[in-house]
Amino acid sequence: MNYHARLREYLGNDMKKGSCSRKNKRSPTRYWIVRRGNLYARFQYTDSTGKAKEKNRPISDKRLARSVVDEMRRELRVHGEELFDSEKLAFDELVDRYESSELVEAIYQEGIKVRGRRSVRAVKSSLKPLREYFGSKRIRLIKSNDIKNYKNHRLNTPVEIEVNERTTVIDNKTGKRITVVTKSVRTRQRRIATVNRELELLRAILNFAVQNEWLVRSPFALVKGIISKAAEIERDRVLSFEEENELLEVCVGRKAHLRPLLICALDTAMRRGEIFKMRWKDIDFSSREIYIPQTNTKTEEARRVGLTQRLSEELETLWNASSKDLDSTVFGITNTIKTVFKSACEIAKIKDFRFHDCRHTATTRMISSGSPHTEVMKITGHSQLKTFLRYLNITSETTKKVASRLSDYVYEKQVVADTVSKEVN
Repeated sequence: MNYHARLREYLGNDMKKGSCSRKNKRSPTRYWIVRRGNLYARFQYTDSTGKAKEKNRPISDKRLARSVVDEMRRELRVHGEELFDSEKLAFDELVDRYESSELVEAIYQEGIKVRGRRSVRAVKSSLKPLREYFGSKRIRLIKSNDIKNYKNHRLNTPVEIEVNERTTVIDNKTGKRITVVTKSVRTRQRRIATVNRELELLRAILNFAVQNEWLVRSPFALVKGIISKAAEIERDRVLSFEEENELLEVCVGRKAHLRPLLICALDTAMRRGEIFKMRWKDIDFSSREIYIPQTNTKTEEARRVGLTQRLSEELETLWNASSKDLDSTVFGITNTIKTVFKSACEIAKIKDFRFHDCRHTATTRMISSGSPHTEVMKITGHSQLKTFLRYLNITSETTKKVASRLSDYVYEKQVVADTVSKEVN
């Protein structure tokens, strides 16, 4: 091989080596990317299934890209893929997940609830204002100040109620009196108790996000006292015996079905739902007891309630007139008694009295009759003393009894003290 051939061979091998070295040399990692004219930090990683993924976050300067990528890498390492992938999770989508997982109808096995909720409709109605306010906002962007603003917004938004107003006019053609119904809207201030229930639901939803690792921490952790139960106005309305007589007197004719309902509520302190769901098989006339199954109680604990003489008589009358079907409900209520109850109170001229106030009244009467608190709590179905005391109202009769007993006690002790003093002297 001559000189020129050897030179060409040498140069050819050297060029090939250089070409290979250039191919094997990796280009520096680029931590940013431009999309549609916007600058983003670019983080590429492999998920638990081995799939290549990419996460982008907006930045204002290319020099910030490396630090933002390092922060994303740290989040992935510390909190895992669930939190990392939920960066764009909106409140609306979170609520959808919460509804499908938590707001499902109760499922019972042998009378015991194993999953779901007994009352779903009331909770779902509270979701509407939360959705309207937070909507498409990302859950990671919801701060403690947003919760405060929501509370102020709801308290400053009055409640609008559509009502039917009836007026009597003279028909120009017939000359007869006719009733004209027109719809009007009444407004009232929103109650703090309503807003508190909404905030409790919001807290539960955000805690649900934390539990599923879609959120690091709930913003409620940084806003203490936002849900103030002390600010709620607790009702202390107790029906007097005179008012009770007036109310029962108007329960005749089309309102006759109210009488046994009211007596049941006033003599047992049962909740409205417990009364409406009560079946004939739950009543034992021989032992004079009502059995309230776990499926009907708010605390999900079964209990027994005694029958007073007048309630026993009312129920026996209904039983004799019934079809004797033990599985049928006692009072046959399929809807609500709100309208007829309000009408009865208006006719009896009883103001500011609600059906649930019967529970207050019954609890107060049980204590006033001398029954111990612990026994009454078992009958009324209260598990906490603090909650029970909300239903225990002090009447003028109770205050007089307490003052009388205190007067006797003080007098007795003073007599003893005077006697001891005279013996010493």
